[in-house]
Amino acid sequence: MRKGQLKDYRGCGCLALLLLLFGMALFLVLVHQAPAVAGGIVLTAGGLLAGIVAYGLYRLSRYLLGRVGQVCQGLRADRHPYSLELATTRGPIRLYNPFRGILVVGAAGSGKSESIALPLMRGFARKAYSGVLYDFKFPSLTGDMHSFLAAQESPLPHYFLHFHDPLGSYRVNPLHPRYLPHTGYAREYATAIVSNLMRESIKRPDFWTRSATDLLTACIWYLRSEHPDLCDLPHVLALVTSPDEKLLRTLRQNEQCAQMTVSILGALERGAENQVSGVVGTLQGAVAQLNTPEVCYLFGGDDFSLDINDPENPIILSLGSHPSLAGTYAPLCSLVITVATRLMNQPGKHHSFLLLDEGPTVFIPHLELLPNTARSNRVATVFMCQDLAQLVDMYGTEKADVLSAALNSHFYGRVSSSKTARFMSEQFGRYDQVYTTSSASRNWRQWLGGNVGKSETVQERDRIRASEFLRFPVGRFAGIAVESNKTEFNAQFRVPARPPQVPLPRPATKGDIQEYYRRVRREVNSLLVAVVTPQEPVPRKQPGQDPASRFRLDV
Repeated sequence: MRKGQLKDYRGCGCLALLLLLFGMALFLVLVHQAPAVAGGIVLTAGGLLAGIVAYGLYRLSRYLLGRVGQVCQGLRADRHPYSLELATTRGPIRLYNPFRGILVVGAAGSGKSESIALPLMRGFARKAYSGVLYDFKFPSLTGDMHSFLAAQESPLPHYFLHFHDPLGSYRVNPLHPRYLPHTGYAREYATAIVSNLMRESIKRPDFWTRSATDLLTACIWYLRSEHPDLCDLPHVLALVTSPDEKLLRTLRQNEQCAQMTVSILGALERGAENQVSGVVGTLQGAVAQLNTPEVCYLFGGDDFSLDINDPENPIILSLGSHPSLAGTYAPLCSLVITVATRLMNQPGKHHSFLLLDEGPTVFIPHLELLPNTARSNRVATVFMCQDLAQLVDMYGTEKADVLSAALNSHFYGRVSSSKTARFMSEQFGRYDQVYTTSSASRNWRQWLGGNVGKSETVQERDRIRASEFLRFPVGRFAGIAVESNKTEFNAQFRVPARPPQVPLPRPATKGDIQEYYRRVRREVNSLLVAVVTPQEPVPRKQPGQDPASRFRLDV
């Protein structure tokens, strides 16, 4: 029996059957030996038999009514082709409209993955959902997802990114030109990278981080416009880590890129080399942890499309992170998820999901807006975290409140923070508890009588006390579910039976990681050398001239 799973006790009718047979045998003996006594026993037995029959009919009616209710709920679930079901000791919880969003809060070891994530993943596989799975402890949930798909013989292909083993992973290009229809997308993707590299910029952006985002956006758009065959993350990282002056002189060749970096180009023209070096150095130092041969190789291919819920070719994508390298992988995972969700949140697409295990470990721009905007596009958002404090720490108080409010169905398990426990308790409201107090008074003159009083007081009590959330056992969750058969619940969740484990396939990927890394560097160097010549003078400022135009060359 797995941790968090309840033992299923089932009664046995053997003892009742033996007692019935023994009673019948005893009655036959009495009829044969003492007929008079047997007559009284017959009357008594008749009454008992009538009571037993009445009780049996009562139990039968309860059973039939329960079965009818289950059949009706099942018919209603059939009318909702996207509904999901979670089993509890108090009956199943059916989410008829999971696109309203799901928030799961529970400390480590509370049973989030076993009791909530696994049933949802099984439902996604059964109902042929496409989607994105962020697996913080790869390949824990990824392996289960693959096994569920294999058990259902799902036609949806399952791709995964394994950062620890690039040769054993699929490859993807999230900066392919088809994902960059205009500059707004480039800025969005640059923000996803910079925000995860420099977490302080999420809540307190300053000049340096904004300029770094502008510079990265310009690098992405330059390759998109001038060299679309080289537009991928490895070449962008190689371009960013080029010498400062060569990089800026290259970007000014494109009019839009020159406008994006106008403040940096203006500082260069004014001779403020320290300011320019500060901006470029900020970005170069941040992306240094990404500019590795393994990352470049993994993001230099294009094995599948990030149009996850394409009606013609829906897929499931698993992103594998690791607790010890969460900070390194977060920018990469955020970039892929950002690209995928922008494509998923469009009308007329295949129904899909976004499941974020340990969601606060990765920052996704504008995630707080996704549940509300993607609901009509049939995108189910599932956000799982250990504590609400993590959500506030990553997204800030305002965005954390917006995100938790946008996710309409809440599942609360055991937590360690009393503040979070009080918040959970407040979600269920209070009830009025009536207390009755009686009093009596006597004196020596009224020894046969006296005054008797009675008073009633009404006090509000929490429906679920905050202290209960601190002591919840593994697998127990309380919550509120919208558009479901149970609007409120407080029950022990059952762990679904896992299908036979199917090992993850190993893609037929061959290549020399180091050689690919060196080739990218050579291609970017040749690009820079082809544009910049050492004898080219720095343009001088002309009165009334736009700073960006001063650095534009006619080629």
